[in-house]
Amino acid sequence: MARPGKYGLCFIFIIIATVIMLFAFADMPALACVGARQMAMGGTFVGIADDLSAVYWNPAGIAMLEQRGLHITSTLNNRDTFNYDDFLVYVSPKHGDLSLGLSFIREHMGEPDCIGEYQAGNWFTCSVAALVMEGLSIGANIRYEAYSQKALCGDFASGSRWGLDLGFLCQVSSKVSLGCLIQDVGLSKVQWTDGSSEARRINVRPGIGYRPNPYTLIACDIYDFDALIASRGTYEESRLCLRLGLERWLTPNLAARFGYYGIKTREGAVTYGIGLRKGRYTLDYAYLDVATVPGHSGLGGTHQIGVTVKF
Repeated sequence: MARPGKYGLCFIFIIIATVIMLFAFADMPALACVGARQMAMGGTFVGIADDLSAVYWNPAGIAMLEQRGLHITSTLNNRDTFNYDDFLVYVSPKHGDLSLGLSFIREHMGEPDCIGEYQAGNWFTCSVAALVMEGLSIGANIRYEAYSQKALCGDFASGSRWGLDLGFLCQVSSKVSLGCLIQDVGLSKVQWTDGSSEARRINVRPGIGYRPNPYTLIACDIYDFDALIASRGTYEESRLCLRLGLERWLTPNLAARFGYYGIKTREGAVTYGIGLRKGRYTLDYAYLDVATVPGHSGLGGTHQIGVTVKF
């Protein structure tokens, strides 16, 4: 088994030290993650984007895939409190110069209340990506979002919008990859049936993947990086959130995964899971442990399972 050299060890140390330093300042107001593999790795994938779930995390990644495939992830419990219940995706790479993907997300935001938060939503997304040059790809998502809500003290309402995401992915070397997703660049506000509208803010999400050997993957993502810029570098006033993930293939068919999923300042969740691979089929399981996180105890730990078939 290959071992990382001194530069690889230094790189790992820098990542870990940076994560430890910034965890104390991390801040993210919501829980949101699709893909059981990505959940198990602490919600990291923007700088990796090497499977079908790239359509959500970084659409540029589908330009580097080799096979068509179908994937589904389902949240098994806490479906009334966890953001994303079901995720379904189909990817067909290399249609001439383009790779294409279609995906669906079912979202549920909790029981009705008087606050007026979204109660449910469906996302329909078309992803397209192209290889600009060897090791560099770009991609985009065009997404239609349909929402419905009903508060105990109000009437039923529905709303919809069109969204646009942009992403890029660069394979710097055989060991290092960099990516960035600019989520909700546009296109429109949520238009509600009562005539009101609601804007979506941009979310800049850079990420990095590091492979010290063929069996190990280390990932680090930043959520809401634009908030750090907007707050002029003041961590306490930003929503910036750091996440860390580790994947280790113990055998050719069995992977162990661990992560830290930042949630709010000095708050976070440990995640872990496994991956089973047999021929064209992959089974992923993830567990998000948030039972001890203030403000999120209602989740009580969330289980997800995902199935992928390639053809």
